[in-house]
Amino acid sequence: MDFYVLRPADPNRGNHKILDEVTNRGLKLLFAWLHDAGEASALVLSDPSRPAHAGNGFAFRLGYTLVWSGWDADAPATNGGMRIRVPVATVGDAPIVRPIRDEFVFGTRLPAASPMAPLSYEAATLEQARARLTVRARQGDPPVEVPAAQWTFKGPRAIALTPEGTPFKPGFIYDFHYTARDPKVLGIGFAATRDLRSFLRYEATDRAGTPNPVTLGPDVTGIRATLALGISQAGRYLREHIERGFNRDQAGRRVFDGVLSHIAGAGKVFMNVEFGQPFRTSTQHEDHFFPEVAPPFSVLRGDAADPKLMEVNTSTEYWQKGASLLHTDPLGKNDAAPPEGERVYLIAGTQHAGRAHTPGTPGNCRLARNPHSAAPALRALLMALDAWVVDGVRPPRNRIPLLRDGTLVDAAKLGFPAIPGSRCRAPPIASGRSATGSSRSPTPRRRT
Repeated sequence: MDFYVLRPADPNRGNHKILDEVTNRGLKLLFAWLHDAGEASALVLSDPSRPAHAGNGFAFRLGYTLVWSGWDADAPATNGGMRIRVPVATVGDAPIVRPIRDEFVFGTRLPAASPMAPLSYEAATLEQARARLTVRARQGDPPVEVPAAQWTFKGPRAIALTPEGTPFKPGFIYDFHYTARDPKVLGIGFAATRDLRSFLRYEATDRAGTPNPVTLGPDVTGIRATLALGISQAGRYLREHIERGFNRDQAGRRVFDGVLSHIAGAGKVFMNVEFGQPFRTSTQHEDHFFPEVAPPFSVLRGDAADPKLMEVNTSTEYWQKGASLLHTDPLGKNDAAPPEGERVYLIAGTQHAGRAHTPGTPGNCRLARNPHSAAPALRALLMALDAWVVDGVRPPRNRIPLLRDGTLVDAAKLGFPAIPGSRCRAPPIASGRSATGSSRSPTPRRRT
């Protein structure tokens, strides 16, 4: 797998801690999300080479050694992206062939002008009679079959509409059912994450005698603690990494001492299964019916390998990512206290991608986007996680909306005030006091 390390030029002047960011679709997000780096494209910040890429230098000034690695076999490898190479699963010497489904939405998941829809796996046959393409405007609409004369395979890894040049409708949901072959053993990514971090934390050399690149001396790594950060998909990955037991290495040692999962909701990744598609993520419109939010919702295992865990979410994750399941029972009827080794926080009034330099322009939307940045809170919480892990200093208590005080309510009961110039005329809702102590409207709980 690809890996990338940034360490102090003189390791003895660092803080002797690793800050490990799990990559999101192969990319580094830390510089944009924690360092307030101002580059317009996250792709640029995934291949840092200039002082401007360091942004405010937050983690550098604190002396952390920064680590990234690839875990996703299908992550884009361009623009500094990192991935892992894994074997193809077989039954003996025979290939595995199964019917599977792909979903495409152009203008969000795929470029609106893209002439082809890429398949997640190679088609086992190009016979159109063995495949089916449907389209619908909204998730709840019945799918309408696209006649075979109106689409075609473009080799074993893509399809296109016909006649050639016919565009897919932006925003519409296309489902493609086909027979695929050669699933990858994607779950190896969890083991690779575990083994690299264990090596960096505990070993002076590998079995061939190659020195650990972050070691402080010939016989000792000198690493005091390892913290992990995961943003969105990477946060969901870290939740599953813990749940499946990969925070314990093969010698029984803890891998990550502390984990900060940001904007993951109660989700995990569609990965450790046959024909997994870890890039999938359910939103209000797309990728419903792919596995993501599933019990157990609290992922700590209750053993010595558990890290100190912080789960941080914005308003978006309560609408779209089942975040309320982190602190209610599965039916959403009662509040449930997170385990002692876990803290849960809501950064209210913030969108999923809220960070420094987020534009307030409409973008693809009709109305202006919310430019509020979660970065100051994330930096403070990372420092609290560090102190919790290293010095045993208890972090701030949970800051979450609760059913018992009316700050968490069912989405169906949430109305909006009359907005001038709009057609919406719902009655106003009563405001409540949030767990942060600020007066605001109740937070919806939406079960996924």
